[in-house]
Amino acid sequence: MNLRYAAPVEGSDSTVVITDQVDIEALAAVYRRVHAADLHLVDHSTPTVEERLIWTAQAPGFRAALAYVGDELAGTVMGCPLPPETLWWRDLTDVEDPDLAVEWEGRTFAVCEAFVLPEHRKHRLGVRMVTDLLDQRAEERVSLAVAETNTRVWHALQRLRFQHVGDLVPFPGWRSHRMLVRALPLSSSR
Repeated sequence: MNLRYAAPVEGSDSTVVITDQVDIEALAAVYRRVHAADLHLVDHSTPTVEERLIWTAQAPGFRAALAYVGDELAGTVMGCPLPPETLWWRDLTDVEDPDLAVEWEGRTFAVCEAFVLPEHRKHRLGVRMVTDLLDQRAEERVSLAVAETNTRVWHALQRLRFQHVGDLVPFPGWRSHRMLVRALPLSSSR
């Protein structure tokens, strides 16, 4: 197991841990609390959250940032490097750059899951997990998809200089998602 503990978030008893091993059941329970009002949507049930978390955790190069407030798991940001044969970009619409979907080893780290318990968002744990996780990455860029209706996350990612590069429906029956990309490292002015 590869662990790195980040310093506690100032003014709170929260901590971010970077790891390559996660407790799927514990994360699924947090996910269900975060998305309690939307669990009836296909986005949150097919495939199951456990299936999605397992797929990500088993991917080569998997890493996660886990947030804790006290001893309580409060959220995660998790992902993996995209392989050259990825399906990540399939069905992406409105793409202006034809080379956007071309992958090679070391080009893109994909954030596959990201969620924080609502009662802990005031600690900016989502931003902290994103920055702590991505500051360690050697890839050229990071990509993630956000449901078009998730304006809170969309605005937070715009403040981190993520660019909207197209739209897609990740799985059949899901809502449309905005695909976002940003150069790494996050501290770069690129």
